[in-house]
Formats: sequence, structure tokens, C-alpha cells
Amino acid sequence: MRVLLTAVATLEDLVRVGSDSRFALSTLEEIAFELGKMDSGEGRRFIEVLDRVAAAEPARAAWIRDVPSALGLEHV
Repeated sequence: MRVLLTAVATLEDLVRVGSDSRFALSTLEEIAFELGKMDSGEGRRFIEVLDRVAAAEPARAAWIRDVPSALGLEHV
């Protein structure tokens, strides 16, 4: 899960600074699309894992917990 979070954070930074922003945005959209295929059980497990990672990384906890929303995954 930390690898996914690192990739999302890096891609978000690339979108913000403009370096390869189209590629980065396209990749974030693909990640969101693939995660959006999760059924409700998978979505719950995904959120549970995010919560565990957030608890272990208090400095980034808010950002970690916001990842599903930032990717447009309101249903998970």
C-alpha cells in the first residue's frame, strides 16, 4: 500500500509542478479507474489498510485518508 501512496504522491507533485503533468494526470486517472473496479468488500479492505498506514504515519495521515476522495472513489 505504501508503494501505491508513494506513486500517487509523486504523480500529484508532477501535476502541480507541470513536469510531465499530462502523463502524471493520465496515470492518476488510470489508478483511479482500476481502483474503482473494487467491489464493496475490496473497498472496505482498501480503506482499512489506508487507515492502518495513516495511523503509522501521523504526519501524512490526513492526506492518506483523503486519497480515495482525491481519486474520485467516493463509493469505497
